[in-house]
Amino acid sequence: MADTDKNIEALLYDASGNDEMVDLDAIDPASLNDRQLLWVNFQTRDPDLVGSVLERFSINGFSTHSIENESLRPQLENFDNFYRFSIDTVKAADDETIEKQRINLVVAKNVVITIHTGRVDYFDEFRNREKGETSFGELYAESFVATLLDLHIVSYYRALESIEEKVDDLDAKILRFEIRTDQFLSEISALRKDIVKLRRWLLPHRDIFYAFTRPDFQNSFEISSADEYALLNQHFESALDAIEHSRETLLGSFDLYATKSAQLMNTFIKRLTFITFVVGTVGVIAGVMGMNYKTGFFESPYGFWWTVTAMAVITIALTVYAKFRNWI
Repeated sequence: MADTDKNIEALLYDASGNDEMVDLDAIDPASLNDRQLLWVNFQTRDPDLVGSVLERFSINGFSTHSIENESLRPQLENFDNFYRFSIDTVKAADDETIEKQRINLVVAKNVVITIHTGRVDYFDEFRNREKGETSFGELYAESFVATLLDLHIVSYYRALESIEEKVDDLDAKILRFEIRTDQFLSEISALRKDIVKLRRWLLPHRDIFYAFTRPDFQNSFEISSADEYALLNQHFESALDAIEHSRETLLGSFDLYATKSAQLMNTFIKRLTFITFVVGTVGVIAGVMGMNYKTGFFESPYGFWWTVTAMAVITIALTVYAKFRNWI
């Protein structure tokens, strides 16, 4: 393994010393003590590179090629001296759509290994957040994993925030403008698709989160407190509830659009009715004036213009009255 491999980051948390980025080749796995925690972060799924690191840490028992061909469903596997599992986190694409990012984790005593393609935003934020020395070295690997999984859940909340902002923008368009039906259906369909994706990606993680709280898992490894994973399960269920709430919010947008459409139709019918009434009134006048009888009025050279003027005055008066009564 090359010392300068940019696809590997190794961060040593040392409660008795300094937290620092280290060279994996300079780390003796047997020298790690209970006040140290090593986080090895791969940004590549190269099975040979991953396998060489796992071998140095005596992590054997599965083929690293399986990391490239994980099943679509997140899964947990328990071995003699380590366990491994995969999760599907959420990241924002360049076009502001959401994408699924598979992360594999291998956890052993005092060592946490994460494997993925490209950068993980909340990994970077987590490292950049800690400006000074930390006490992470005193954490069991399981406790550190619980922290990463909590950040994993937060990635779904952030995706939901983005979706809810788009829903708010859509509601504003509905209220302010006469949005076209095809445009509305296109936007609401895209939002619904994103919400369905989040639910479909998050729900299978229930197998993993529940497994962490079972006695068979807790008896296999050193866990400082089962409360951490119990709280993690609560956060997981809250995230599922938030996704369900987003679906209801989106349905509310559809109801809002239906109400706005009904209101616009009602306004249109009122205006059409008013126009029909005005045209009918003017038509009555024209019909009366067109009756076949002789009066002095028809002999006047200005009779036609008086009639037209009367029609115009009546139309204007009816329009002003209807506007005053908010009929149109």
